[in-house]
Amino acid sequence: MLPAGMDAGPVEPRPWRPPLVLLTTTAAGTLALALAISLSLFLARGPLGSDEYSIWQWEAAHLAGSVFSLLGVGAELSEEEEAERLEAYFRLTSAMRAELQAQSPDPALLEALASERALYENDVERIIEGYVTDAVVEAGLERPLPLFRGMSMLWPAVDIELTNPPQVLVRSRRDEIRSAGYTLLRADLTLDEIERIEAHTDDEDIVSVVVPIGGLAVYPTIIREDRSYNSILRTAAHEWVHFYLAFYPLGLAYGAPDGPTLNETVANVAEREIARIARGLHPVELPEGADGRAPDREPPSLVFGVEMRELRLAVDDLLAEGRVAEAEALMEERRLHLAEHGIVIRKINQAYFAFYGSYANLPQSSDPIGPKVERLWEETGDLALFFALVREVESVAELDAVLSRLGVDPAALVVE
Repeated sequence: MLPAGMDAGPVEPRPWRPPLVLLTTTAAGTLALALAISLSLFLARGPLGSDEYSIWQWEAAHLAGSVFSLLGVGAELSEEEEAERLEAYFRLTSAMRAELQAQSPDPALLEALASERALYENDVERIIEGYVTDAVVEAGLERPLPLFRGMSMLWPAVDIELTNPPQVLVRSRRDEIRSAGYTLLRADLTLDEIERIEAHTDDEDIVSVVVPIGGLAVYPTIIREDRSYNSILRTAAHEWVHFYLAFYPLGLAYGAPDGPTLNETVANVAEREIARIARGLHPVELPEGADGRAPDREPPSLVFGVEMRELRLAVDDLLAEGRVAEAEALMEERRLHLAEHGIVIRKINQAYFAFYGSYANLPQSSDPIGPKVERLWEETGDLALFFALVREVESVAELDAVLSRLGVDPAALVVE
């Protein structure tokens, strides 16, 4: 639904006025978190036992560090020092990724590079937290403090941890691309263990796939450590958006049918703008081949986005006709074809598309939510106004109503 009081005139962002019950619930939740962490070691794991990832243990191990981070404990760095830390960290990341591509990677060299990179990790985390914070403040997303007039703050505060994130077991029905559940798994699972878990999960009705992720919206946010500067900056922005939306109807509706796709697509769109603002405020020029990316290989002869969009639409058509076996055969055939042209994907099935399809502006999706959210961004072009409209939305019908109010026909926005 549209923000209360909106008429046909110019759209104005609605100020954040959290109800007392929300503030009380947040405080109570903080206390409950502390209690839950204390009990975490005694809680039983899920059906996959020791293969599952424990968020509670993560919080227990990092809660104190988050508190110090929020309090700003640590020496301030100059712009020159920030540049030096970033260059060293991402130069080492590129070196590690290059070594991993070698025919026989040297374990001793990888350990030495990782040990050296660890010296810069805390500083790099604080630098990127600061860049994202500056960007969202520049965009006008600070909130007035309810009990202190004339004072405002960025809430939630940006807090990240560069590490190896968990993996995700994704399940989907065979006869349609629809999520049947997710389970977080340990980051260090071997390929044999992954294949065992998938085989144990699959049956006549359900297929599964284990996929890596770039980040996870826990607190502090988990962000994959072995990615480029731009990738880490965007992931930090993406996960912060989830925390921001958690205090509004859109974030609270994550468990509703349209909720995951709406939230993930909004975060994908917003991360681009936050990263753009951050790069404008803090220009970072990293040397070519030392920005965290792996060394360039020969580019694939196929365009990933085009190939994946065509495959997704073809699979949708086959499943709609009940031709499940043909759809599965087509996905495997196209996977092998992509591999022959330099695009290697371990497994493509209904669960693969269910996971990546929740980011509706990616080529793996055929959901019209993607074009609709992108069009809302085009109509606003301002992060604060974009959030003021979209954070009140709880369903596709309400998103359509917002677009209609802006003079856009939602029915005309389709996946191409």
